[in-house]
Amino acid sequence: MTAALTVKVDQPGIKVSPSLYGIFFEEINHAGDGGLYPELIRNRSFEFKTKPEFWTTTTLPNKSGNISIEKNNTGSQYNSQILRVQVEESNRGFAVVNEGYWGIPVVKNDEYKLIVKGKADNNFDGSLDFIIQSSDGKNKRASIKLEQLAKDWKIYEFNFRAETDDPNTRLAIIPSSTGIFWLDYISLKPVKTYKNHGLRIDLMEKLAAIKPAFVRFPGGCWVEGNTMSEASRWKRTIGPEFDRWTQPNLWGYHSTNGLGYHEYLQMCEDLKADAMFVINCGMSHKENVPMDKMDEYVQDALDAIEYANGSVDSTWGKICAENGHAKPF
Repeated sequence: MTAALTVKVDQPGIKVSPSLYGIFFEEINHAGDGGLYPELIRNRSFEFKTKPEFWTTTTLPNKSGNISIEKNNTGSQYNSQILRVQVEESNRGFAVVNEGYWGIPVVKNDEYKLIVKGKADNNFDGSLDFIIQSSDGKNKRASIKLEQLAKDWKIYEFNFRAETDDPNTRLAIIPSSTGIFWLDYISLKPVKTYKNHGLRIDLMEKLAAIKPAFVRFPGGCWVEGNTMSEASRWKRTIGPEFDRWTQPNLWGYHSTNGLGYHEYLQMCEDLKADAMFVINCGMSHKENVPMDKMDEYVQDALDAIEYANGSVDSTWGKICAENGHAKPF
């Protein structure tokens, strides 16, 4: 038997509202960190676990050193861990290495920004070379020298251009002398981003081509979390990236929340799409909040609306303006 399908294009049926066509974005399978959010260093603030996950060391013969995670009593609530680096034998034969998200891609002549927060012990007076090198460590793609670390915490910023195309580089930090120093934050990002708002150009262009009427974010299971302590709370994802909550993920990894509530709202605005914010309603995969404790979750929802739509004279509207958006989204 042969089947036939007839489409009568001159007889349209029920009209479907274009506002029903949108996209759902969730931090899953590194869609955010390692994807749309262009941070190239993985575990940039050393908060993922109590070991230096995704940070390794390399040594030449007769050169040695080690790395470990320590608590920083002068750190912030969400950035309390630091990387301790002890160089025992150096002469530039010891390096601390990060390979990013399955390799750090660089494009010839594109500009990149490196941000470093660190301090040196009294016994360390050497320089630090930050080298973008091929995955085998044999070829240099770019390099920056920090002549001397201060003995107190200080933030250093550098801009550089890649010398060649390479989709799979790594960052090597090479000290010039023995001693101990600490790192609290290492960030590497491309300077060029979509509409200068901090997200990857290529992926945002693909989302824009879909022309979504709305964007649902930041997820479902991601918002719930495994327990309430791991549930997504938007107030911990705004403000300086350095001080945002590093969030454990049901999908087996951690997120920096560099792509936070503010960035999602900006993404929707750049896509000319309505923002469909998913807020935690007092539930996780394993726990629920009793009704008599729900006031703070209701207030979270009201505050989120005020942050997005409130005037700059309102409490959260003012904070939104301070974070870089001077008018309601």
